[in-house]
Amino acid sequence: MMNKTISVKFVAGGFLLLIILFCSVPFSIAGKISNPVSVTTRITPDTFTLGDIATYTITVQHDLDIHPTAPDIEPPKGLEFIEKGENPPQEINEQTIDEYWYKFRIDDVGKLSLPSVPVSFNAPDQKEAGKNIQGTILAPEVNLEVQSLLNVLGSQEGIHDIKPLEDYPLPWMNYFWIALGALALFGLLYFLWRKWKSRPTSLTLPSPTSALTAEQLAFKELEELKNKGWLQLGRIQDHFFELSEIFRRYLENRYQFPAREWTTEEITAHFKHFPSLSENLRLQARSILTQTDRVKFAKVEQTEDEMQPIINFIREARPPEAVNQP
Repeated sequence: MMNKTISVKFVAGGFLLLIILFCSVPFSIAGKISNPVSVTTRITPDTFTLGDIATYTITVQHDLDIHPTAPDIEPPKGLEFIEKGENPPQEINEQTIDEYWYKFRIDDVGKLSLPSVPVSFNAPDQKEAGKNIQGTILAPEVNLEVQSLLNVLGSQEGIHDIKPLEDYPLPWMNYFWIALGALALFGLLYFLWRKWKSRPTSLTLPSPTSALTAEQLAFKELEELKNKGWLQLGRIQDHFFELSEIFRRYLENRYQFPAREWTTEEITAHFKHFPSLSENLRLQARSILTQTDRVKFAKVEQTEDEMQPIINFIREARPPEAVNQP
């Protein structure tokens, strides 16, 4: 009889325990339902020293029909604002998670604090459909402690005051030799440039089949220019331009240097390489080149033709073996 009683009591007690567990399930599930909007804060990394970058993050978890706004933060003393941004929103348990981050540079040591920040949001009005109301929720305060670099690196026993300034003699002799070397290098480059400038260049001479000397070719071109009659037609610049080309081409063929590419000063300076060219002929050549250039480029009205001085120069400058040539 006693065993039956104990058995009945055990069954009744087990049944009562099942009822209690069954009744508690709805309440435990209901306890997991999140708030319509909640906010948390964090700051990373865990430890800080002077000059580090701290990332302050505000996380807002809210219902899908609630729309928060990123708050503006005024950093306290000891923190310098660098930049801010947002992470892509995420959806968890039919709610949206928005994260707003802010980066600060740490300029002070000790305990620093970021106070509570109000986060604004828009939510639907439960009393009137289609209308939104604005709400605010506070983000929790967050604290951080910045360690001194002296505490991180060790004791101050190895730290000493800055030594006073000492006079250090300038290496003037080194500067002198450097300047002298640079000057010598510049002189060498200038000498090589002048050497290259005055070098003989390969020219296009008259075709061997024509069998014309430099003098014969020049006289032939002068005769052709005279037959054009450009002076009578008023084409003075054209006449003197062609006349200058004929004379320069003669100098190229006769003395083997690029007279058509050089200036008058360069040509007359190059005459020193020709001992057979007398001082009088050099003066004549300079006069011809100067006069033709003046008319060509300055468009000066010319009353005298320079063709005869060119003819005289060519005749006087002929080599001895060409004197008896027609």
